[in-house]
Amino acid sequence: MASQRLSLDFGLRAADLYWRELVVPELGRVWFVRQFSWPVAALALHEAIARHSANAPKPTAICHGIEALACKLEYLVNPLHPSPRILGRRAFGRDTDREVREFYRLRQASNYVRNTHRQAATRAVRVDGGLGFARGSRFDLLALEPVGRALADAFLDQRVGKGGTSLRKWLLGWLGGDREISGWAKTLLQALSPEHPTADECALIRSRLLGTTSAASEKRQRLARAIGHAADLRIEDGVVVRLRQAGHRKQADEVVAARAFGAVLDRARDVVASLTRAVEPGRGGVKLAALSGDPALKKSIRHLRTTSKHYLEKANTAAVTETTSRAFTDAVLAGDDAEAIRLLVRRSGEVLGLGDGFVTRGPLFRVVEATDEASDLEDGAASIEPDRTGRTFRIANLHSLLRDVDRRGAR
Repeated sequence: MASQRLSLDFGLRAADLYWRELVVPELGRVWFVRQFSWPVAALALHEAIARHSANAPKPTAICHGIEALACKLEYLVNPLHPSPRILGRRAFGRDTDREVREFYRLRQASNYVRNTHRQAATRAVRVDGGLGFARGSRFDLLALEPVGRALADAFLDQRVGKGGTSLRKWLLGWLGGDREISGWAKTLLQALSPEHPTADECALIRSRLLGTTSAASEKRQRLARAIGHAADLRIEDGVVVRLRQAGHRKQADEVVAARAFGAVLDRARDVVASLTRAVEPGRGGVKLAALSGDPALKKSIRHLRTTSKHYLEKANTAAVTETTSRAFTDAVLAGDDAEAIRLLVRRSGEVLGLGDGFVTRGPLFRVVEATDEASDLEDGAASIEPDRTGRTFRIANLHSLLRDVDRRGAR
C-alpha cells in the first residue's frame, strides 16, 4: 500500500485542468526551458537512428534516457542540495558507486522516475494545444515542425569535450552503447543540464511563448506583463491588480475564480484530513452521527461551504460555467454536515469508506495532512513543479519559465 500513489482530486481533475488551461493556455506543466529541449532532441535523434536502423529506440525511451542523464549529472554536483529541477533523486542516491550511466539502464524507471519531465511537457510541445514544436497525437509519433527542429539543433549542436564534438554525436554514441563519460562530465553537465539552456534555445521558446499572434499567445503576453520582472510572484495584489489596471478585467476575473476553485479543493482536503484523524484510532470505523457532531469537523465543513459559495460568486463574475465544479459546490451547499461527509468520503479516492452508518478506513487509507501542513502527496514531477505548491493555476510555472528564457535569477 505504501507504494500506491494517492491523489485527492475529489473527482474534479477535469475542472482543475480546465482552470489551469484557462488561466495559462497551452503551457501544460512546463516551467523551465530544457523541458522543451529534451523531447524535441529525442525526436530528432530517433529520426537520425531510424534512417540507418530498423531497431531504433522509441523517442519516449530516448527522451527518458537523456533527461535521466541530465538530471543525474546535475544531482552529482551537490547531492545534499540538488537543483529543484531534477527528478530521480531517490534512485540516484541508491547508486552509491555511480555505476548506472548507460542509456539502457537510465531509461528504466527503476533508475530514474515513473513520472518524467517528458510526460509533463508532451502537450506543450505539440501543435494541437501547445506551442507548436511538433505535430501528432502521441509522443512516439510526433513529427518535428521547423521551429521544433531549430530548437533540437540549438540543443544538439552544442560542443562537448576537448575536441569540440557535438552533443548530437556524443548522444548518438551513448544511445548506441558507449557508457564512458568520465572525460566529458563537465562539458556534458553544461550541455545537458536543466539549469543552463543556451541563448538560442531561450530565444526560440520565448518566441513561441510570447511572439505569435494567436489568442492564447496574446493571453500569455498580457499575463507576462502583469507578472513583471520580480523574483517573487504576487497574484491577488500583483498580477490581478495589474491586469485590471491594463483593462483586462475579464482575464483578471478568471484568475480570481480559478484561485477560488483552488480554495475549494484545499478546504475539501482539510475536511478529509479531519476525517482521517477521527477514523484512524478505530479500525472498525466511526459513526457518521458522531462525526457530524464533532466541533473540529463542523468547523472544517463550514469553511468548505464558505469557499464553495465564494467560488460560485467569482465564477459567475468571470462568466465561466464549469459543470463538474459547480455540481460539487452545489452539493456541498445543499446538504447538512452528514451529507457533506458522505460526499467527501465517496470522493476521497478510497482513502475512506462508508457503510452501515460508519465512516471506515478505505483500501488506500492514510492520515492526510491538512493543506497548511501538506507537502504534495505524489512523488515525481508534481513534487517540485511550482504550480503545485500554491494553487497558482500555472501562473507560477509561467513566472519560472519567463525567468529562465530571460535568464533572470539563473544560477
